[in-house]
Amino acid sequence: MHNQIGNLWNGSYENLSTPDADTLLVKLNNEAAMLFLPVTIFLAFLMVIGIVGNVIVCLVYCKRKRKSTPDLFILNLAILDLLTCIFGIPMEITDLCLSYTFYAPAACKLLRTLESTTSMASALTLVIISIDRYKRICKYGESFSIKKVKILCVVAICTGFFLSWPLLIIVGKKTVDVGVSGIKGVDCSVSDEMRKSRIPLVYYIVVSLCFVVCLVFVIFVYVRISIFVKRTKANRLRYVGSGDLSNSSTGQQHIQLVVLKSVNMESIQRIDDNIHYPNPVSQENDQTLPRISRVTRKSSSVKVTRTTAIFVVVTIAFIISFLPFLITMVLRNIIKDIEKNMSEPMMVFYKFCLKCFFINNAINPLIYSFLSKRFRGDVKWLFSKYVCISRNAFP
Repeated sequence: MHNQIGNLWNGSYENLSTPDADTLLVKLNNEAAMLFLPVTIFLAFLMVIGIVGNVIVCLVYCKRKRKSTPDLFILNLAILDLLTCIFGIPMEITDLCLSYTFYAPAACKLLRTLESTTSMASALTLVIISIDRYKRICKYGESFSIKKVKILCVVAICTGFFLSWPLLIIVGKKTVDVGVSGIKGVDCSVSDEMRKSRIPLVYYIVVSLCFVVCLVFVIFVYVRISIFVKRTKANRLRYVGSGDLSNSSTGQQHIQLVVLKSVNMESIQRIDDNIHYPNPVSQENDQTLPRISRVTRKSSSVKVTRTTAIFVVVTIAFIISFLPFLITMVLRNIIKDIEKNMSEPMMVFYKFCLKCFFINNAINPLIYSFLSKRFRGDVKWLFSKYVCISRNAFP
């Protein structure tokens, strides 16, 4: 792509003075910026949606006086997403607009490290969430305490930084061949000093493996949860089917019920209650007790499914948004100078694949809005509150 743009200007510009060379470099940079304009608009849209959405999520969950463990997880993800939308996406937009004239290596190092930290911390947070879901559902309510969740979220962020700090050394100023003899551009990528070293390749392989292991682990845990829930439902239906009122040998009514209760509105517990009633039991009781059992099971099941479904959808969105990026990064490390012979449409698609993981940072608030009735109610309350305040302030 660099050669294609540069070839338009090559030939008659071989012996340029420094001012002319700088002017031509700016023109080439502007052409590249126009080529990537669709990607820039796409990122700007994600940035606006992400900032607004994640600010609302942070306000909603910070306002809650009694926070549950899912509230803390969602708040942690929202803060990480907000940081990415405020710092990471503008950095990528700048990189697209300054493809040949990125003369800020310090900003390149810091912002790329921040991007990687938030992405890795989000992946680790999803791992912790999956473990919490497993403990709550499959271990009958045994879950992380509020204090432990706070510690684990901090550990996830610190681990994300630990896995990302080498970027402070690896990335920086990269000299770019623009296709015009005597003119070189500067990009934010693996620095010239590190391009002949094996360190960047080893680092990206290790980080990619860690990332993939996290995602595979999360998928495995949710599959285990799904299998457990299906088996539990099958057993519950079988038990309830045999739980009709019948006379026992002692002349008492014996009812066997299986009830799913929620701990903190989230977990599943199986309880086999042997309830004895002296004879006679009225026909009304005979009909009411199984009906109460069905209502209890239904409401408990909805609570568990809704909370877990939110995190499952968030995880799926995370994986889908990162897949094109991971595949493109692998191809870029396998195929040397992969960008050199790309057509312009292919180059735009290539950039889309490299940037599409930012979808994850903008989409989570939309997921909460669609799947959480409580979140929608809190957002309405929040807006009505601030509307009332603004009306009182400006009558």
